[in-house]
Amino acid sequence: MEASMAAILVVDDSSFARKATMKIVSLLGYDTLAADGGEECLKMARDYSPSCILLDLLMPGMSGVEILKKLQQDHGDIPVIIQTADIQESVRKECLKLGARAFLNKPPRSDELAQAIEKALAKDN
Repeated sequence: MEASMAAILVVDDSSFARKATMKIVSLLGYDTLAADGGEECLKMARDYSPSCILLDLLMPGMSGVEILKKLQQDHGDIPVIIQTADIQESVRKECLKLGARAFLNKPPRSDELAQAIEKALAKDN
């Protein structure tokens, strides 16, 4: 899949973190979509079928793990990459067990993010 054809949904309740991640994703050549929480993420996944979702875990309301479970149930074909400040090994293992394609610590390095997105999109084909 060519980068220009892929739309990446960035989900983070922090406007600063969301914008910073979207800037990196745009510089990598991908289109971006944004959501500030779980309900919006699920609506965007349904309405736009993004090529990949970058999902924060620690958000008010619906947690990232809850969102991941719902995405896998309703949109299992969309690869999800977790990016979070939560560095607990148990959380990482749970997310990967639930189907997340990668688990990145925030803030992600652009090369690390690029590699995770490329791998997720390649795996999706």
